[in-house]
Order: sequence, then structure tokens, then C-alpha cells
Amino acid sequence: MKSMFTGAFVKTALLLLLFMTSACIPSYTETNTTHMPGYCLTVRQYPGMDILASFPLEKETRFALSFIHSVTVTPVRDNYEITPEGICQTSEIFESHCAGLPYSDRETNATKWEQKNGKFILHMERKIPRLVVRTDKNYKNRLHLSGRTIDLNQWEDQALLLDVTPVDTHYRRGTQL
Repeated sequence: MKSMFTGAFVKTALLLLLFMTSACIPSYTETNTTHMPGYCLTVRQYPGMDILASFPLEKETRFALSFIHSVTVTPVRDNYEITPEGICQTSEIFESHCAGLPYSDRETNATKWEQKNGKFILHMERKIPRLVVRTDKNYKNRLHLSGRTIDLNQWEDQALLLDVTPVDTHYRRGTQL
């Protein structure tokens, strides 16, 4: 019986794997030996786990998700911080109360509640072990990274896993070690 894994297939698979993982290695050029820790945020289909996109975050540790609330039809923004332990939600900002939105500083992991510029803000330190976003084109799901906005609705309405992995790369005199 002939193997379906020919040399060309294996080479192609290895090149594809190398290409996908290299998207999360930042390309710094430094004259001195430099230690550049960072993170890579990967968007995956869930539960299938197929990689849809990867975003090297380099020195960034904050990102946000925004969407239109299905009941109030008003914007909601969830802010997150990446820590060595994983993803932590730091706040939720919204315009009106309704089902599914926080209502006081007694919410789980809440640290402060305020109203500012016509918006409600719940500050928190909520650890997120698995960040799954259920997208729907009617609710304008967006991922906000430093200076960029990614339309999560570019992929059909589905569940997406946002996965953060550390990237720890050493560089010396313009070459990767």
C-alpha cells in the first residue's frame, strides 16, 4: 500500500507550518543583543481550532473587543490586558442597562463602577481562561489592537477563539539567533 504522505506533501506541510508560526515572530533589527518578549494573538475557529489570523503584538499588552448589543442596539466595548498568567478583562463600557450587562460594582471581580461622558464603565480584574467570541454580522464584532481594527465578521457568523501565546525571541546585530 502506497503512503499518502509523499516527500512533496511533507515539504509543503512543513513550509506551511513554518509560514504560519513565523507570522508571530517580530522582526526587530538591533545593533546590540536584545531580548524582546511579546505576545501573539491568534484568531481560531472554535471548536475546530483552525487558524484564521495571527497578530504579533510585540510590546502591546492591551486589546479590546467591541460589538453592538443585541437588545439595546448600542455599542459595548470590553477592554483586556495580557498578563503572564493569560487574558484579564479590565473594563466594560456601555451606554444603557439591559439583560446581560453589569449593573453595579458587586459584579464578579469588579473593582469600580462609574458613569462618565454618558457611558457606564465597570472596571474589573476578571481572568478569562478561554476567550470565545460569538460573532454575528448584525452586531459589528471588532477586535481593536494598537492602531488597528480587525473586522471579526469577515469570517462567517461563528464562534472564534482568541488565543494569546508568548513570543520570546533574541536578536543580535540585525539577525535572529
